[in-house]
Amino acid sequence: MIRIVLLLLLPLLVSSCQSMGTPNGETKDNGTVELVQRHLDLAIGYLRNRDYQRSKEKLAKALDIEPKNADVHATYGLVFQLEGETDLAEEYFKRAVKYNPRSAQIRNSYGAFLFSEKRFHEAVDQLSKASEDRFYPNRPMVFENLGVAYNRIGDPEEAESAFIRATQLNPQQRRALIELGEIRFDQRNYIESRDYYRRYSQVGPSTAKSLWLCVRLGRIFQDNNEEASCSEALEGIFPGSDEYQQYKEST
Repeated sequence: MIRIVLLLLLPLLVSSCQSMGTPNGETKDNGTVELVQRHLDLAIGYLRNRDYQRSKEKLAKALDIEPKNADVHATYGLVFQLEGETDLAEEYFKRAVKYNPRSAQIRNSYGAFLFSEKRFHEAVDQLSKASEDRFYPNRPMVFENLGVAYNRIGDPEEAESAFIRATQLNPQQRRALIELGEIRFDQRNYIESRDYYRRYSQVGPSTAKSLWLCVRLGRIFQDNNEEASCSEALEGIFPGSDEYQQYKEST
């Protein structure tokens, strides 16, 4: 799952590559900017195809031209993370943050790395900073990730707030919707829980979590057809899941 999440983050790293500063405060000419971006785009393409060596070759060429390009360093971080070189990955993520501390995408990627390393408090710190950028187009995802991280450190109130913010910014933010459905169910607010579940089911695939929530809502609202349909799907598709075990225990 970590690999899938990282690969989904790759397209977000392709930035507009605005004029990049040099140590003396000058800017690179357009030709240089375009050349760096071309190497970066190729590196990301190779990374998507899991050709890590060629990806690193293109990134090295980009850094030869612009040693302090934050996007290139962040992409290096992703490459090394996927290769299992966690120390190197963190080194490059830290450089990326140093060279562009205002980049929400870089902080989000670094936060995802820290989360994968189970360093949840540090992940919350990076994701919180990423969420401050009001103009970041993927801000809903940042809040969603932040909610998951808050859950891992045992702060359900902050998690709920983050998930709500994610759905305010994007009403179709899938994981945030199903997480809020679970939260409302635990709070015995079954009407809102069902509303969140229905909103999720319109935009997201059936998962063990969503089907188990569906079963419980079917019982609460005495909808035998929905309960039966979701329990059958849970057993047929996710027989090895924790949710299915909970279902079996509940019967």
